[in-house]
Amino acid sequence: MELHDDTLSISRTLSDLDREVLAFTRLLDSCDVNYVIVSGYVAILTGRSRATEDIDVILEPLSATEVDGLVSTLKDAGYWRMAMPLDEMHSMLSDGERIRIAEQGELYPNFETWFASNDVERESLDAALTVKLDGDSLNISSIELQIAYKLRLAQHARSMDGKDFEDALHLYLTFEGQLKAEALEQYVTDLGVGDYYDELRRI
Repeated sequence: MELHDDTLSISRTLSDLDREVLAFTRLLDSCDVNYVIVSGYVAILTGRSRATEDIDVILEPLSATEVDGLVSTLKDAGYWRMAMPLDEMHSMLSDGERIRIAEQGELYPNFETWFASNDVERESLDAALTVKLDGDSLNISSIELQIAYKLRLAQHARSMDGKDFEDALHLYLTFEGQLKAEALEQYVTDLGVGDYYDELRRI
């Protein structure tokens, strides 16, 4: 695994989850949708061994026409929206809702998808890291932002021994020496997770 500038190259055998994520992101790419994957799958992708039921995907806000095109592509590829029809996708996302999309008839894994609506989410899109994986590619949050974001989730849960803190620790240790220290510390400050970051560095 090699991190260089804005690209992370990973050479390993793909898991079933990796294949499902790549199949989904190829559809987003085919519709020219700007997206970024955040949260648990980033840790899993980079070697952390743990399960997940959902893949968190932030989208750049799209017009109704653009969403209609994406919905058509998803339907043709055999995806459905859990709980409500995919046809309601634009109205729900525009109202700030998150929707879960999965292969037809399946519940897991599902892609929890929403429009970027705050500075952190917009920064995730703007500073996305391109992952090269088995001749394909996908976009994830920068490692530095992901560490700080996971620490914020841990802070909200008031837990330094839960999966969010462990995800942050995994990323920190895996990429130690390759991280952009100034960017990481700025994200830590912006998200107000200095105490949790200090604890992470002590481990």
